[in-house]
Amino acid sequence: MDLILSDIHADIQALETILDVVTHTTFKEKYGEFSRIINLGDVLERGTHPKEVLEKLQIISKTHSLESVVGNHDEAFLYKRLVSGSSIESLVAHSYLNQQDLEFFEMNKDGTYGKQEFIDKKYNLVCVHGGPLDPNKIIPNGSREESWLYQKSWQRISEEDFEFFSFAGYNYKPSSAFKEVENLFENFIILCGHQHEEAAIIQTENGPKEILSELTPSIEKISKFTLEKKEIPIQNNENYIIRVGLGGPEGYYGIGMAKPHFGIIEYDPKKVILFSINPI
Repeated sequence: MDLILSDIHADIQALETILDVVTHTTFKEKYGEFSRIINLGDVLERGTHPKEVLEKLQIISKTHSLESVVGNHDEAFLYKRLVSGSSIESLVAHSYLNQQDLEFFEMNKDGTYGKQEFIDKKYNLVCVHGGPLDPNKIIPNGSREESWLYQKSWQRISEEDFEFFSFAGYNYKPSSAFKEVENLFENFIILCGHQHEEAAIIQTENGPKEILSELTPSIEKISKFTLEKKEIPIQNNENYIIRVGLGGPEGYYGIGMAKPHFGIIEYDPKKVILFSINPI
């Protein structure tokens, strides 16, 4: 079983809550123990405990396989790009990060940090923070201005029936994502985060279809926590985009009902389960 995290955003309490849930005896008896963590990015900014989050992930990586992609807020901090949303308290907490803390983000030969995607050919997974499109295909000819906003870490599922550039990132249609990944393999799942709300989209002959709203959530109790669960059975001959919700709500003051989210993947039978943890 894989544990999927996204958008922890320097929220150590949320990360520890998620880990408390998935390591609880009741959870393990029902779903099994996770052997791998897939981190979909944005472990930094917004929240106020970046050092603690990075330390926790480093500790976990010593006992579990940890596959990470870089998020747009991770890049914003590492490349000193200004992104709105972090409080003064958050900015101060991040200013204390040192080079040892930032070793979590491996530097590539070209001087960039981290991976834009993680591809698992055994289970046909494409894991990205925002989207799977090749930036070179969507950057306008002859234009390199703000080219980083076209990267996979900044791409986002369009809420319109068309694609467009904005200063929040390139907005893509699900059909473009399906077409892009069809070049790699068949019967796949694209896992992403970035937009903080859960989503599930399936590819059909008539085009992409949103399916999350068709699912009936269920409630279950794990220790002192109440979980809302949405279960997505994965059919062997279908393609999916599944977006995991906000993992760390600490920095999102004013949202009201923000709560920690995470997901798991089971492989026999194959399914993705999305969870949110209700306040105690």
